[in-house]
Amino acid sequence: MTKTTLISIILILMIGLCSCMPTTSVKSLDSRPSIAITNAPRGATLYVDGELIGEAKNYDGKPDVLILERGTHVVTIKARDGTTLLERTIFVHSELKTIAVN
Repeated sequence: MTKTTLISIILILMIGLCSCMPTTSVKSLDSRPSIAITNAPRGATLYVDGELIGEAKNYDGKPDVLILERGTHVVTIKARDGTTLLERTIFVHSELKTIAVN
């Protein structure tokens, strides 16, 4: 075996061994404060701090939630006719808070 062939074989083996090295992947969960609204009737609207957000059913946690800033917020759910179904002051600090409309 020639010296060049031997060096080529060693290089190929080294490259092959490098591909066998372990890899690491990091997954981070989204820990930002968020809310999910359950049991909201069809057509009910969601307000946070007096601002219209949209249809409450869109934020049922399956899969969509509403991400908020940390702190105190007033959550209001109104029926199609404008009747207030729920008004609650909440404090969110991390992760998901579920609010059920009764």
